[in-house]
Formats: sequence, structure tokens, C-alpha cells
Amino acid sequence: MKDFANRMREQAMSMGDRARREAMKRKEDYLGARVSRELRARVIARADELGIPVSILIRNVLEQAFMDEAPRASSSSRPAASTERKADDVFAGVLAWERIVLNRGMNCGACAGSMAAGTVATLGIAAPGEEHVILCAKCKEPV
Repeated sequence: MKDFANRMREQAMSMGDRARREAMKRKEDYLGARVSRELRARVIARADELGIPVSILIRNVLEQAFMDEAPRASSSSRPAASTERKADDVFAGVLAWERIVLNRGMNCGACAGSMAAGTVATLGIAAPGEEHVILCAKCKEPV
């Protein structure tokens, strides 16, 4: 009986390890940076003001900063990114898109444009552990 319980416990642990490895493969790369306390506080305050997670605000700022930059020669075999980026490309972690009507005003997760309560917006539903996103009509064509 003990052997059976031990085998079941080992199998459950290996399944959990396998699931964690697969989840990490799906996640996007992580980029960290050291910033002053003042900048950190300003970034967090701006994200709260926009109603979006800090990680999405930072990702959007970085993507906008490098969007118009000409592709550099690289030994990488990856194709150069297009300057015209669709919401589907930018929010690759989104599993599904759903049209919603906002209950309260908030800002778009892509362009930070203001959306009033009652506005039809698009909700990007993310996998567990990922961040959901809400986009205005300009940033995400109707689904």
C-alpha cells in the first residue's frame, strides 16, 4: 500500500513539474531594470491612473519606443518586426477577444486613450497568471 501511495505521489510531482515547465515555455521573456524610487512611484501611479497593470504599461512604452526604429542587421534568423503592429501581435499572450461594455471609465491598454463608462471595448482574456487587457475600438478591430 505504501509503495502504491509513493508511486502516486511521485507521478503527481512529475506531472506538476512537467506542467510548470510547459507554462514557463509559453511565457514571454522577462526584462528587468533598476530604476529610482521616484521613477518607480511615477510608473505605478501612471499605471493605476490608466487602469492597467504596470507590466503592460512598460511593455507598451517599450514597443512604442522601438516601433519606428529601422531593423538592424542581425545574425538572428528571426524576421524583422513590421512597423505596423496589430493588437494580436502585441498581445500574443491573449487567449481570446470579447466585446464588452465598460461599467466605468478607463484608459485603453494599448494607446492609453480615455474610454467612458458605456463605451464598447474589447477585452483580451489571458491565460492564468497572465494579465487581461482592455482595448479601444481604434486599437482592436471589432471581433
